[in-house]
Amino acid sequence: MTDDAADEELPAVPASVSALRRRAVAFATEHGAAPEVVAGVALAVSEVVSNVVLHAYRDTPGPGTVRLTLRADGPRLVVAVADDGVGLGVRDDSPGLGHGLASVGVHAQALDIGPGPDGRGTVVRMTFARPAPPPTAPDLVPLCALALATVADVSCIDLIGEGVLRRAAAEVRDAPELGAWLSTSPPPTKPGTATWAAMREGGARLVEHDPSRPRSPGGPGDRLDLRWWIAVPLEDAAGAPVALWGLGGRYGGRPVPGEATVALLAQAARGDLAEPAARETLRAQLLATDG
Repeated sequence: MTDDAADEELPAVPASVSALRRRAVAFATEHGAAPEVVAGVALAVSEVVSNVVLHAYRDTPGPGTVRLTLRADGPRLVVAVADDGVGLGVRDDSPGLGHGLASVGVHAQALDIGPGPDGRGTVVRMTFARPAPPPTAPDLVPLCALALATVADVSCIDLIGEGVLRRAAAEVRDAPELGAWLSTSPPPTKPGTATWAAMREGGARLVEHDPSRPRSPGGPGDRLDLRWWIAVPLEDAAGAPVALWGLGGRYGGRPVPGEATVALLAQAARGDLAEPAARETLRAQLLATDG
C-alpha cells in the first residue's frame, strides 16, 4: 500500500475491534482529518467491525477474518470494512445492525453496503470529509440564494476540475446548520447519479425520490429529506462544463418543478450566470413561470 492507502486483515474476534479502530484513527490523523472527523471514523470502524465479529461468522466454526481498507482520495477519506462470512445481519440476542449503522450514518458523509467482489460476505464502505483548500467561485455563490428565493429549498455549487467535483457553496432554506453541513459534504462520486449524467450529457436533469428505494443512512438525500433534485451544468464560453449548480426540494417544501422551470435553468446555464444581470433575468423568469 502507498502512503495514501492502507490495508489490514485480522481475525474477527473482539480484540480486533480496538486494534482496527486505532489503525483507522492513526491513518485519519496522519492525513489531516479534523478532530471531529477522526472521532467519527473511530466510532464508525468500531460499530462495523463489532458487527462483523458478532454476526458475519455466526454459522461457521472459526472466527473468520475482517479486513480494513483505508484510502485518502482528494478531499475524502474512504474507509471500508469487509468480511467473507454470511454478511452483516441481525441476531435475536443483540441490538443488531440497524442501530450501529444509524450511528455510522450520523458521522459518515456517505455509506454504501454491498456484497464482496466474489459475492461472498459484505463490504461496508464509508466516506468522510477531510480538510482541503476550499474552492472559490465568488461570482457563482449567489446562485444558491437565487435558487432558495425562487424554486428550491436546497442549493449548492460544485466546481469541476480534472474530472473531480469540489463543493464551493451550499445553502438550505431556514436551516443554516444543515447548510453548513452540506457545504462540507463531498459531492457525489457515483457515475450513475443525475449530477454526473448532467455533466456528461449537458442540460438540466431532474430526478424525483422513489420512496421504494432505500437511501444511504445519513447521506444528503436522507439527512435533507430530499423529494427532488435538479443538476444544472454551468458552461464556459466554449461550452465545456465548469461547475454544477444543484437545486433541491424537501418533503413538505417546494413543489417538484415543471418542464418550463427545468428548461429555463438549462437555457440560462448556457449563458454567463456569473454576471449579476444574467442572474436577475433568470430570477424574474423563474418567479414568473407556473411550473
